[in-house]
Amino acid sequence: MPLPAALASEKPFRVNLRGDAFADGVWTTGVQIELDDGWKTYWRMPGDAGIPPQFTWTTSVPADVTVTYPVPDRFVDASGETVGYKHMVVFPVQVKAADATAVSLDLELFFAVCREVCIPADAKASIDLGNAMRDPEGSLSVTEWQARTSSPGTPVSAASIDATGPKPVLKLELREAAEDIFVETGTSAYFRAPQFSADGREADLEIDNIKDVAKLGGAVLTVTAVAGGKGLEQQVTLP
Repeated sequence: MPLPAALASEKPFRVNLRGDAFADGVWTTGVQIELDDGWKTYWRMPGDAGIPPQFTWTTSVPADVTVTYPVPDRFVDASGETVGYKHMVVFPVQVKAADATAVSLDLELFFAVCREVCIPADAKASIDLGNAMRDPEGSLSVTEWQARTSSPGTPVSAASIDATGPKPVLKLELREAAEDIFVETGTSAYFRAPQFSADGREADLEIDNIKDVAKLGGAVLTVTAVAGGKGLEQQVTLP
């Protein structure tokens, strides 16, 4: 879908590749998305609505390209619950090319930006990576955003499904109190914002968008528990 005419000449976003740090045979760069005030874009799990970013890479030599995701925010508005970022986000990217001293990296990005309505968008960006750093300011920004990505952990001590109420509920027991929890699964199920116990050590997440909750039996969930801006990510298998 093309942008509306009012936005055709002045898009509410800007996309660049920033940073070119190199260490231990790996380049670190980042996809920087700047958004006009009032606009947002989405995490890899966008929530009720939205489009997760899709990164398509072309490299001048064979290379492995890995994108990581900073911890998102949760937004509630007329469109429902969505998960993502406002103002600016940098997705850190690692590029590993065997026996290469330089790599030209080209990005085609398909994503969405949203204010009152959501707009599918395309953007392109390129960067030349070598052994000599040309963008130290960009690399510092990528490092700061890398610190906001989730780390492996075990925030969940037990998980179960309660199907006795009007809606099924994912019940989580936590080792430490959390401020928010994001749950991803390979099924159609969407896990809503958590309701925490008084001590923050138990969380209930209503489940939508699945007709037969029994199909979640044995499902593997990716749970990201957030506290103090830090995320701990864990694979949890339901009974």
